[in-house]
Amino acid sequence: MIDHIRDYKIVKKIGEGGMGTVYLADDTMLERKVAIKVLNPLLTKDAHFTERFRQEAKVQASLVHPNIVSLFNYFQEDENYCMIMEFADGETLKHMISSKGPIPEQRAIWILSQMLEAVGFAHKRGIIHRDIKPGNILLTKDDTVKILDFGIAKILQDKGITKTGTKMGTIYYMSPEQIKAVKDIDHRTDIYSIGVTFYEMLSGRVPFNVDTDSDFEIMNEIVQGEILDPRKIYPHISDWIVNLLFNSVEKERDKRIQSAEEFVQGLLAKGGMKENNGVSDSTVVEAPTQTDVSSTLPPQAPTDIRSLKPQTVLPKVQPPVTPVKQIKKKSSAGKFVLIGTIGAAVIAVLVYFLFINEPSSENLWVGEEPWILNPNYRYDVGPAKRDFDKDDPTLDKTANWQASAKKKIAAWI
Repeated sequence: MIDHIRDYKIVKKIGEGGMGTVYLADDTMLERKVAIKVLNPLLTKDAHFTERFRQEAKVQASLVHPNIVSLFNYFQEDENYCMIMEFADGETLKHMISSKGPIPEQRAIWILSQMLEAVGFAHKRGIIHRDIKPGNILLTKDDTVKILDFGIAKILQDKGITKTGTKMGTIYYMSPEQIKAVKDIDHRTDIYSIGVTFYEMLSGRVPFNVDTDSDFEIMNEIVQGEILDPRKIYPHISDWIVNLLFNSVEKERDKRIQSAEEFVQGLLAKGGMKENNGVSDSTVVEAPTQTDVSSTLPPQAPTDIRSLKPQTVLPKVQPPVTPVKQIKKKSSAGKFVLIGTIGAAVIAVLVYFLFINEPSSENLWVGEEPWILNPNYRYDVGPAKRDFDKDDPTLDKTANWQASAKKKIAAWI
């Protein structure tokens, strides 16, 4: 293992993949922890891979966002090609789900909202991730989301570094159009992957009824199989969330939720929030197709949170189990950005779920779902209702993430 790279002292290896290895290191000059991604030595002689690695760094550097891991530096030292990145101490969604089971609905919405903010930010800059999955979603100790590996992203209409037909992504989270290797993959593939990830957060498993390691069988199920109703796996999921899930994982991308903004609008509709701007609700946001990573969008004034008013009464709606497309299609006035910035809309969602719709001490989560601590939880039966007491670690986790979310919202306002 490498001991030193320039001013960085290697502490330990923390990850490894086909393209390279990631190390935890001490920045001896600035006295901070960093993550260093080093290109696989077997690939350094191939100009295609070194250019792809440099392109990965360029993409990462262009995405300065609190929910995306930041890139500090990129350089070549001897035969080592290195990226110096932010080190975010936490655990991945993959580890969280595998060790604890389904994530309670409100907490899952908090995580989803941050994911949508980050991905929407990237999409507006013409960048798609193409490998959204629980293993690439890191949660810090205060429940801040950090999306990893945007370097696998494809820059729309790039210079051909990512060849047509190349399948990038982990199979279970790949969209049907990725599986079929269509020529014009766009940002909606990320919407599908986010939907599958959200499904797994809520139910503890992926939405495909496949008991095999065969890539062919899994791909066939993604393209042709039916999505399982997550309530049959884990009953403590609201009907409106199930409807939103089905809209996000439509096999035909034209029928799918079209953007991160539209996904947030689906949350806003249930949250009882509406923007007081006089624009018709039928207008749907479309993400712009910007191709130059280095270019920047003109700044947009954030929507005043005080203009996002909760409705007085929300009638309890029981939608049918069969998914119904609730998000309206484009009107002739389309292609306008409704909510100013996705960040403002995310704030509105979280204000509702954390303040207006805050659960009582007797019912911490929607549907009284417990925070599963048992990795051997049986998904074929609903968990029994538990009594919570002051020593229950569930309460500690609840307090931690809600306090963090409220603090962030207060800072944003």
